[in-house]
Amino acid sequence: MYLVYKTDSHHSYASRDIIGVCTSLSSSVKICKQQAEKENEVISKEELWNLENLLQTQGYSGEGEFQIEQFKTNVLL
Repeated sequence: MYLVYKTDSHHSYASRDIIGVCTSLSSSVKICKQQAEKENEVISKEELWNLENLLQTQGYSGEGEFQIEQFKTNVLL
């Protein structure tokens, strides 16, 4: 399972707002793209690479950043 967050530019935990819950990384990236479109922004190719490989943006042109976190299901946290 993947949780998709919109954060401040420092990716601080206190700023995390959940914007999606997904079953795959590709769906998580789509959620980020949809949110960027909603904000009248575009996620650059470099930022898409960051999302797919680092699970976060690092210079999104809009306000804040995106972060994806992967979780295993049915386990004690």
